[in-house]
Amino acid sequence: MVTEASVLLVDVGNTLIKYALLSNVHEEPKASDSLENLFSFVDVQKNITHLYIASVRNQDMVDEISTMCAARNIAFVEKQTEKEAFGIKNSYANVQKMGVDRWLAMICAAEKTKKAFFVMDVGTAITVDFVVDGQHLGGWIVPGFNVMRDALVASTKKVFANDEIPTSFGVGTDTEECVATGCHAAVYGVYLSAIDYISSKQTEFDIILGGGDKKVFAFLESAVNIRSAHLVVQGLARYARKELSDFLA
Repeated sequence: MVTEASVLLVDVGNTLIKYALLSNVHEEPKASDSLENLFSFVDVQKNITHLYIASVRNQDMVDEISTMCAARNIAFVEKQTEKEAFGIKNSYANVQKMGVDRWLAMICAAEKTKKAFFVMDVGTAITVDFVVDGQHLGGWIVPGFNVMRDALVASTKKVFANDEIPTSFGVGTDTEECVATGCHAAVYGVYLSAIDYISSKQTEFDIILGGGDKKVFAFLESAVNIRSAHLVVQGLARYARKELSDFLA
């Protein structure tokens, strides 16, 4: 029998593997850096019937997950970027060039608002995509906070950094703080630029924010038009519920 507790959603990102049962999709996904941990979870559950996956890593890992699913008689479903789905029309002429994480972020966001929106996924890279009246206008891909910081330190001789990620907007009073707050300001600048761009297209809009480093925007949480989401797994959830609607108990 297929239930929401037997469907596993897996987001293979650049840094971590995140996963959640369809029944728990609104909770914080679990995270792992290894397939062993992922399948330890699968084996403990004992009742997984379907595994929906989206990956931005190399195909070898996807193939390995597929093989491990086959050994357990688990239906393996890999989602790819599409030209159109759930009322969203992709602006890419060649949709295969768009990472599936961006596509699923839009699919997730479109379920959370009927307004125009931009969806911002804050992780190893920051991706921003703009949608008005169901039409994807395009987007941006920007280095994430850690990539910015590490590139700055690697490219300079007398600039140092620590591992702190600011959660409030401000300035630094030593070099390490200046690097952290400077990279934070750069990330915040992407957000402000996104507001400027979508404001030029639509007066009313929502902002859907997700990703492992979304805490860098903790100081914005009181904004009424910002909604937090687990973008990729919740995008996968929309596909799973649609495709398994005839089977879900």
